[in-house]
Amino acid sequence: MTIRTTTDSRYYARFLLIGFAAFAFALWSLYDGAIKYPKQREQALAFQKLAADDRGGEWFEYARQRGWPTDPPGEPKTDADIVMQYILVAVSATVGLLLLIVVLRSRGRWIELNESGLEASWGQRVDVDRIVSVNKKRWRDKGIAKIKYEHGRWTRRFVLDNYKYDRQTTDMILYELEAKIGADKIVGGLPEPLRAEPEQDPPESVAEEVANSS
Repeated sequence: MTIRTTTDSRYYARFLLIGFAAFAFALWSLYDGAIKYPKQREQALAFQKLAADDRGGEWFEYARQRGWPTDPPGEPKTDADIVMQYILVAVSATVGLLLLIVVLRSRGRWIELNESGLEASWGQRVDVDRIVSVNKKRWRDKGIAKIKYEHGRWTRRFVLDNYKYDRQTTDMILYELEAKIGADKIVGGLPEPLRAEPEQDPPESVAEEVANSS
C-alpha cells in the first residue's frame, strides 16, 4: 500500500498572505521615511520659526501658499524617527522575502509511505526496520510527529507535519506507519486507534437465503 501526501494549499495561502502583508508594511514605512516624515519635519520647523518670531498668526496663509495642511503640524519628526522607518523597511521586507522563499521551497514537496518505509521528495528515505521511535508529544496539539531512525552510524530524524501537508493523507501515513512498527516504538503519546474496516455486503447466496426466509 502506497500513501502520498503533498503540501497543503492552505499552507501556501497563509505564508503568502503574511509575506505580502510584510511587503506592504515595508512600502508604507518607506513612504513615511522618504516622503511623509521629511515633509512633516519641514512644515513643523517652519511653524516653530514663525512662532518664535511672534508670527504664528501668519501660519494659515504661509501654509496655504505652499500647498501644505493649514492645521498646526505638531512636533517635527527627528532624524531618529526617519531612521527608524528605514529599519522597519529592512526588517519587514526581510520577513516577507523569507516567507516567500518558504513557499517556493515547499511547492511540489511530498511525503510517501510505501512497502519499504517513508520517502520524501527531497531525497530523504526511512526504512521501516530502521525506525527507533515515533515521538507524538506534539501530535495532538500541533500535528507534528518526529520519527527517529538509524542512518549508518548516526541517528537522524524525519518529521511528519499535518499543518504543512494535507491533513487527511498525512494522518493516514502515521496510522499505517504505527501499524508497521508496533506500539513499543511509539513515545510521547498513545498509538492511534485501529480504524474499523468497512462492512462488506453479504455474499449473494446468503442474501438470497435471508430474503427467501423472510
